Amino acid sequence: MLKVGMDLILETDNQNEEKYKAKIADFDGNKIYISYPLGVKSNKTIFLRTDTNLYATFVDEESGAYLFKTKIIDRVKNHIPMLVLSFPDEENLLKIQRREFVRIDVAIDVSLHLLESEETFPTITDDFSAGGCAVILPQNVNIHRGALGKICIVLPMQSGEYVYLNLDCRIIRSFDKNKRQLVSIQFLNVNNKEQQQLMRFCFEKQLEFRKRGITN
Repeated sequence: MLKVGMDLILETDNQNEEKYKAKIADFDGNKIYISYPLGVKSNKTIFLRTDTNLYATFVDEESGAYLFKTKIIDRVKNHIPMLVLSFPDEENLLKIQRREFVRIDVAIDVSLHLLESEETFPTITDDFSAGGCAVILPQNVNIHRGALGKICIVLPMQSGEYVYLNLDCRIIRSFDKNKRQLVSIQFLNVNNKEQQQLMRFCFEKQLEFRKRGITN
């Protein structure tokens, strides 16, 4: 799956920092040796400290794109200076589906505000993705397709941090499930920082479910 010369795209937990790119110089078991990273936008060499936690993505031409969590564990100097990254086993690699966001069955606290009726009510999600979610409607609340609003989302991250997002949204459809009324919601005008936070939450949840043997 990994190949010498393959590109890695790296991100830190700091969403304000730019992404980095590096070449795989070598790999051995659970270690990857990479060239010093360059800023994707600046094209300048970036200094990253040992023990820095990172998210890395790579593309295998045969099987697609993958995402994994990693850490800088060492520095070595061979013919060129290199960083050494940890590499997880295959069960901790997640394949990135580029055509659509993967939906996960998870209950998250949200608050929905409808612009037209000016109604606001708290609820929970039935499923969630980086592109939208389905939420349970309280009794006697009716929402028509295409209605616009704001949704406040509380994402409980693996680190223990809570990320609060206030996003524009649109109602896609309403439907019944297990004798409850739900609506599908599409997120609108999501900036890059918010998108990364949404995708990171979904990534962490997929890993958690996989380790617990839950089929989503």
